[in-house]
Parts: sequence; C-alpha cells; structure tokens
Amino acid sequence: MWHIVSDTSCDLFALDGGEGVFDFATIPFSIRIGSREYIDDENMVVEEMLTANENHAEMAQTACPSPEDWRKKFAPEGPVLAFTISSALSGSYNSACTARTMIQEENPGKQIAVIDSKSTGPEVAMLVLKARELILAGKGFGEIEAALNREAEKIHTIFALASYHNLIKAGRVSRLIGFIAGHLGFWGIGVGSDAGEIAIRGKARGDRSMIRFLVEEIQKTGLAGREIRISHCQNEKNASALKELLLNTFSGITVTLMKTRGLDSFYAERRGLIVGF
Repeated sequence: MWHIVSDTSCDLFALDGGEGVFDFATIPFSIRIGSREYIDDENMVVEEMLTANENHAEMAQTACPSPEDWRKKFAPEGPVLAFTISSALSGSYNSACTARTMIQEENPGKQIAVIDSKSTGPEVAMLVLKARELILAGKGFGEIEAALNREAEKIHTIFALASYHNLIKAGRVSRLIGFIAGHLGFWGIGVGSDAGEIAIRGKARGDRSMIRFLVEEIQKTGLAGREIRISHCQNEKNASALKELLLNTFSGITVTLMKTRGLDSFYAERRGLIVGF
C-alpha cells in the first residue's frame, strides 16, 4: 500500500481511485487569531475564521504540522509520497524532512519522498493528482519521486487578491492605500517565483480586468501542461468566469474549480483566486 500525504495547502479533502493501492491523508495547519485557534480540518468553518481575521487588528499566526504529525503518517508500512506548501512560505517542508529522518533512522529501507511544491493550493493538488496517476500506472518509487520533482519545477502559480487585510497587518501595504484599493475595486495580481516566494506582478481595477489580466499572464508564461486548476475563496462567480475565458483562449485544456481550505482561505482572503497551470 502506498501512502500519499499532504499538508492542508493542497485544498483537497479526499482522493478517489486508490482502493487497495494507496491511501490519502492531510495534516492540518492551525491559524491563531487573538486567543482563538482554528484547526484546518474538515470541521473548520472558513467563514468564521475569515470574519475573525478581518475584525482582528493584529496579524494572525499560522503554525505548520510538527515533525511528529508527519512521522505518524509516515510510519505505516509501504512507500510514502508527501507534499508541502512552499518551503519559502512555511516550515512544513522542514518538518516533513525531519520526520523522514526520524523514520529512516529506525527503518533505513523505508521509502519516503518529500516534495516541496514551491507553491500552494492548486499546484499542490496537481502534484498529488500526478502522484495518483503515476502509482496507478505502476511506476516505481524512484521514478515517481523524480517525476514529481520535475513537475514541481515546471508548474506555475498566479493569484488575485481582492482584500488587503493581511498585507496591511504585515506592513506591506499602508492602511490608507489598502482602504482606497479595496473600495475602488482594485485587485492585486501576484505570482509564485521560481524560489517559491510571492512576487506582486500588477493590479487590475474591476473583476473583468482582473480576469483578463490573469489570462494574459498565463499566455505570457505558457502552460506547463494541459491542466489548469483554480482555487477560490468564496468566489465561484469569478472563478467560473475565469474558467470560461481560459477554455475560450486555450484549446485542449481542462479547467477545474476548487474551494480553498482554511490555510489558503487565510492567504487568499475573501474572494481571492489562486491558479495553478
């Protein structure tokens, strides 16, 4: 039995098609807003967390899974494929690597691959789904690990933010500019850099301009494959409009919409979009 494990940056709750071949599990981040801690599991109420964050003056704190959290998922017999949010954004990757060392000190033959997505959201999901495809195709552990690392290098991420609460609290945007931008309907457009960091690319005023901006940036960058995934935070309307324009712009592609789980809802904020392509 193979084991596919991801932190909750993947925005997935389940992975079908693995009966008797692989299982799938996610390990939650936590988000502390004031005195309240929100655990990014199936019981998390995203709306409640978003509202609390918007009403809290200080920057919230996120905590990644601990090495022990990862170790428990790595322990069962069988090869393990683990996926994390970008190591440039969180310590989740380092925790998973520490857990791998712990397990392999006890069992040197244990096969554990830890894949740094260098991104979050849809890109992590795309890597998890690629792992499923390779396992079901009967590929070996070494071949799968190498293929997943190559995939992580070539997939791209772009995002659009409609809210600036976190950027204001982090000091990256002044309160006045954030207030004006939000009330005038300006979207902040950013990309995931090759190093897995977040880089602001530009701005667009209004939903239609934002959607066109995203498609133009994707055209400039080029598709890594024929699949595009869109994670959205309470914004199915714009996600669907973006999907329609992408399908009209590129031939032979698939576009899948996903809802952000807790961590990516916190990062993207209300109405935010994250696109993996």
